[in-house]
Amino acid sequence: MSRRPYLYALVRIRKSGSQSLVEMIGAALPNSKIHSMPPIPPIADMGVGILEDFRRIRRTKKRLRKLFQTISYPKAWSILNATAHEGDVVSGHFMFGAPKLPDWELRYITLVREPITRLYSEYRYCRQSYFQRPAWRRWYLAKRLKVAGKGSFGDYIKYLHAQGDRFANPLVGYVTGGAEVGDAYEFLKNNYFHYGTMERMDLFAQQLSEKLGAPASAVWKNKTEKVPAVAAEEYDRDLLDALISKDIQLYNAIRAECERGEQSHAIS
Repeated sequence: MSRRPYLYALVRIRKSGSQSLVEMIGAALPNSKIHSMPPIPPIADMGVGILEDFRRIRRTKKRLRKLFQTISYPKAWSILNATAHEGDVVSGHFMFGAPKLPDWELRYITLVREPITRLYSEYRYCRQSYFQRPAWRRWYLAKRLKVAGKGSFGDYIKYLHAQGDRFANPLVGYVTGGAEVGDAYEFLKNNYFHYGTMERMDLFAQQLSEKLGAPASAVWKNKTEKVPAVAAEEYDRDLLDALISKDIQLYNAIRAECERGEQSHAIS
């Protein structure tokens, strides 16, 4: 029975060390080409409104034209399916199942971050983006950037929660591709080549090196200015739990596995 050729697929979750993930993989696999694809996020990371949809679609088409001389995502996948080489890397802020590459086995890799800290980092990033623009350009920004720029972390949570399921549990959305699954952690274990937490990036890199058979050094790239810890913020914990409780549950399961893995390495 012949083995199918494979590609690595990086599910890059926003504000979760995604650039660090790319650099680790790139350093470990220097002879593999990294194909950076436009975002295909789950609903929980799409934003709301016609204007945001228009901007996302426009950015996607512009990027596809630059990369593949087409504005069609299906056509771009078809081109990549025909031109990729075994061991190449497909990378992007896309969810599980988004790559349409039928001729390849996809070895999914992702890095996750503690959900409350990730959400706070997202808030600070949105706030930073808001203030980096002149006042006359702020009317054009996405609503959540405006909320972050004008309000507190608590206000940001209230806004996201008020949109119903639109912003709920983005981690689960990315990991499962938005599919209805009974247990997101079991789905992750059954469908991913490698995963780990940003807080234990050293262990993530160590275990990734073993699987790749090549050194993958932990790196950290932070594009958001240094900010106070989330513990200093006031927010409605019931609203937060309603917003990301499934993300927290998934993260805690991954963290527990990482702790068991560290103990196992220590014993061996």
